[in-house]
Amino acid sequence: MKTKYSQLVKIRKQKVDSIENIIAVLNRYKENLKSDIESLLNDIKKLEVPKKGEFHNYLSKNYTFDTLMSQKKEKQRQLEQKNQEIKIAQQEHKKAMMEYEKIKYLEDMIIQKRIKKMQKDEEKMLDEISVLTYKRRNA
Repeated sequence: MKTKYSQLVKIRKQKVDSIENIIAVLNRYKENLKSDIESLLNDIKKLEVPKKGEFHNYLSKNYTFDTLMSQKKEKQRQLEQKNQEIKIAQQEHKKAMMEYEKIKYLEDMIIQKRIKKMQKDEEKMLDEISVLTYKRRNA
């Protein structure tokens, strides 16, 4: 049953759905970052510092270690940023959901009023029909 709030309910629902999709994408990205960090940690743990040998081997391992650590720090920074974005999106979702629920409630109230009015009209019509049939029988 359509009301004057139907279009508004539809728009609010679309907004809620779009925010939910954004949160899902951010969570997937966050999980990818976590797995990248784990992978980098494993690579760092696998690095072995040469205890003897040529100095350029030591420098090469040290450079690799520094590069992996900087990548890990960058991924952690991105992860913190995604956590902040998720928190903001969740707050927006909460607000959008409250707005949607308000409008949905108003629409439901109007629909209930219409249904009650239709039931009363039906009862009146049935009463009229019963009065008419009673008059025909007794006339």
